[in-house]
Amino acid sequence: MDITTKNFIGQLPAIRQTIREANFFAIDGEFTGLTLDQNVLPFDTPEEVYLKTIENSADFIIIQLGLCAFQVHPESGKVSYKCYNFYCYPKGRVHIFTCQGESMRFLAEHGFDFNKLFREGLSYCGEAEEERLRAECKDKQALRAAALDAKEEENGENDSLNLVPVPPEEEKWMGDISKRIDEFLKSDEKDCTITNCNGFQRKLVYQMIDSQFKKAVSASSVSLENGHKAILVERKRTKEQDLKLEEERVVQENESLEQMVGLSLVMQELSKAKKLIIGHNMLLDLLFVIRQFFRPLTPNYQDFKKVVRELFPLILDTKYLCTNGEIKTHVYSSVLGHVFEAVNKAPFNIPEVICESENHKCSTDHMKQHDAGYDAYLTGMCFLGLSSLLKVDLKNLTRDPVLKTYFNKIFLLRVSEVNYIYTHGKEPSFSREHVFFVLFPENWRHVDIVNRFRDYGQVHVKWVNSTSAFVTLHNRDYASHVIKSIDKANISICTLNQFKAKHRLGLNGDTIVILPTLDTSILITGSEKAKPKKKKNRQR
Repeated sequence: MDITTKNFIGQLPAIRQTIREANFFAIDGEFTGLTLDQNVLPFDTPEEVYLKTIENSADFIIIQLGLCAFQVHPESGKVSYKCYNFYCYPKGRVHIFTCQGESMRFLAEHGFDFNKLFREGLSYCGEAEEERLRAECKDKQALRAAALDAKEEENGENDSLNLVPVPPEEEKWMGDISKRIDEFLKSDEKDCTITNCNGFQRKLVYQMIDSQFKKAVSASSVSLENGHKAILVERKRTKEQDLKLEEERVVQENESLEQMVGLSLVMQELSKAKKLIIGHNMLLDLLFVIRQFFRPLTPNYQDFKKVVRELFPLILDTKYLCTNGEIKTHVYSSVLGHVFEAVNKAPFNIPEVICESENHKCSTDHMKQHDAGYDAYLTGMCFLGLSSLLKVDLKNLTRDPVLKTYFNKIFLLRVSEVNYIYTHGKEPSFSREHVFFVLFPENWRHVDIVNRFRDYGQVHVKWVNSTSAFVTLHNRDYASHVIKSIDKANISICTLNQFKAKHRLGLNGDTIVILPTLDTSILITGSEKAKPKKKKNRQR
């Protein structure tokens, strides 16, 4: 079901109820751009990857969020689901964001409805902004309530000392306004609006009404569609009518406030549920959700983990789950679509999954990949399929001993050592003294690199481009000897730590950047510009 400004308020109670009843959720986001991960290195620590990711993606936003809620029925063993697809677009002049051309083109090619996004996208705000909006609304309502109370205590006397003299040039105009109000009182019209007046003129009108029509009409300020202020003149109401009108106004303002907070209300409900949330390659989804709907991302890695534990204490990344040895035997690729194909065959066995409402149904007969709601559904189905191989008891997900080793670990792409962020503790530490960065002639092949390192035992080579690679020693005892004794003919070599220092500071004043291609990376040093291959698609 698509959720936009047209149906959000009406659907919000049902969405909240769905979240309360569900056992677990799958999420997916579509963004205005993907992280520029060209400076993520294969041997970066999880903390380094996190810091680079939040820096590289700081100005991108979620424009579509998919949420699929799954409920396990203990008696029948069936699983039911409801799928929501939220369009999300920032409101107001202060919201500025960045678009990555290739990402927007990619979404357009896959049928993304940008008209619906721009016209009907839900608003959102962070915690601090929501607190400010609620305080302003509460203060405004309190002032009106006080004004109603004061109105009851008025004795009907006018304080002529506070009257502002009407300038001669305004006398005719004021006379016309007075005549117009007289005609309004004699008519059957419900109200009349006085427009095309500046702030001073509005003050004069309020003053005139208070002195001449106090017992007959009431006046209030309204905003027109063009943003200009006007005065709404209505017949005098009784106390009961005033109270009823105020109640209606409060309801309308509270509804408008919910529209302004928008999608953040759903995310808050999801956070309060404290249930299992599943994503596929979910680092960006999680970072964007926190930054967009809750609070800014902190540069302190441990504080970030604390925020994740507070907001979403139980998460599972199916891309990391695919690193399980038993699963890897049967899943040749951890791309979402490929995983879904794999789990629909033996030895996997997805339980019976039903959708109790056509409005919330997803169908693999009409695939809509890169639609956030559909991808969230695929993620949930992949989880059910993978769980079947691991013989997970869906009725007791959080207690499953196998899944426990994968909970709260966010998969990291392009990283060779510790390829996850563990939000509930420390990741394993490792020494990188046995890793070297090597530059060599373009005609070299894998065997040439291995031969150059043959005196130090077996090595693992991770190519950067045709003239550079990272070389890792299997026997770490030789690490201290490499720089001193290796044959440096035709090659340039440094430790990983030295390379990372040069990468940060630049080499001879130049900037070193790693640009990703489809399969490898390209090193750019100084003015030497190599063009990366064009990515064919976005795979999770």
